[in-house]
Amino acid sequence: MPFKETVEDIYGLFPKLLEAVELLQRSAVYSNPRLLDDADTLAKEIHLREKDLTERLVAMGRSEPLVQKMVSIPGHIERIGDYIESMSKALRIKANGGILFSDKAMDEINFLFEKIKDILSNTSDMLLARNRIVAGYVREAELALTRSANEFATMHEERLIEGLCMPKASSIYLDMLDAFKAIAWHSKEIAQKLLD
Repeated sequence: MPFKETVEDIYGLFPKLLEAVELLQRSAVYSNPRLLDDADTLAKEIHLREKDLTERLVAMGRSEPLVQKMVSIPGHIERIGDYIESMSKALRIKANGGILFSDKAMDEINFLFEKIKDILSNTSDMLLARNRIVAGYVREAELALTRSANEFATMHEERLIEGLCMPKASSIYLDMLDAFKAIAWHSKEIAQKLLD
C-alpha cells in the first residue's frame, strides 16, 4: 500500500482519539458510564489498527525517507488508546460508585481535558504538515500540561489532608492525572519523531 495512504490512515485515527477524549470528558462531568462504552469502542478500534499500520510501515523499509521516522507512531497512538481506556476504567468506577469530585477537582480535570484535546489536535496536524512551529508548540504544551497535573496532584493532597476530598475519589483522580500526562508525552513523542 502506498506511503501516502498509510499516513492518511494514521491521520484518520486522531478523530477517533479526540472523540474518545470528548466522551470521557462528558462522562466525567455527567457521571454517565454509557458514554464510556463508546470511548472504549473507539480505543479498541485504535488497538486493532496499530498492528496493521506498523506492519505496513515496516514493509516499506527505506522506500520513503519518512518511513523510518514514522514506524513507531502507530505504537504511540496505541499507547494513547491504552491511557484512554485507563481513564475510562477510572471514570467507570467513579460513576458506578457514585463517587464525587470536589468542584475544584472537576475544574482541574476539565482544564486538562481541554489541554489534551488541543495537544492531540496539533499532533494530528504534524502528520500532514511536519511543521517545526507546531512541533515546538506540542512540546511546550506537553511540558505545561505535566506541570499543571503535578501542581494539581499537590493541591489534591492538600484537599485530602484538609478533608475537602473523599479518600475513595483520590486514587481515581490521581489515575486520571497520570493518564493525562502519559497521553501528552506520547503526543509529544509523535511530534518529535516527525522532525528528527
